[in-house]
Amino acid sequence: MSLSSRETRPADRRAVADAPSAPPDNDVLRAHGLTLTQGSRTLLRDVSAAVRADETFAITGPDGAGKSALLACLSGVVAPDTGEVWFNSGPMHVLDEKGRIALRRRHFGLVDGRTRLLPELTVAENVALPLLLDRMRRTEAFAIARHWMDRLDVTEHAESRPPGLGPALLRRAAVARALVTRPAVVFADEPAHGLAGAELDHLMRILVSAVRSHGITLVLATADRRVAAHADRGLVLREGRRDPRAEGW
Repeated sequence: MSLSSRETRPADRRAVADAPSAPPDNDVLRAHGLTLTQGSRTLLRDVSAAVRADETFAITGPDGAGKSALLACLSGVVAPDTGEVWFNSGPMHVLDEKGRIALRRRHFGLVDGRTRLLPELTVAENVALPLLLDRMRRTEAFAIARHWMDRLDVTEHAESRPPGLGPALLRRAAVARALVTRPAVVFADEPAHGLAGAELDHLMRILVSAVRSHGITLVLATADRRVAAHADRGLVLREGRRDPRAEGW
């Protein structure tokens, strides 16, 4: 069972009254004491993290360390079993699934190792799709999409369809689609999956440049040191816990 399909808890399990009376500091994202289980597996064990506005933050560690689980909690894809998650000093951990979905649509962009581009649409249509679904006028939606395609070096293929395009181009198009709504935070789970060498560095360089120039916070989950090297700060997980040997990064 995937994290995103995990059974949702009743909305009344955590009342707003259970939230601390004083919110945490002005970090754009803050998590405290997160635990998360999936069946018999414990994915996170008392994990805390803080992400500053406008920075690139990397969650790293070996396979199975809990990177995707922490990203899912920070982005509101799942609710932790225990602990708190705050976005802009507002408690996310008291929201039900409907509330978390609404928050993600308004404020977050999501990218993972799969591009998820619709094969029947052109690249431009795929990038503009979030704006079109939000009923923005087509001319305006495609103008914004072209801006982000320019930033991610995919404009040359705007009228092509995804089948037959290379993995590096598909990754960049997927990132452009995540940025098109100008989210406050982009969560990227192995955004360079399948890429190596110059293609990996090119994707990460233009991704980090794009978010910094637009005041967007980027949170990465990756086991790839070359991807993590593009971050300003980060944390290392091991077996669902912060790795004490890597404190201070």
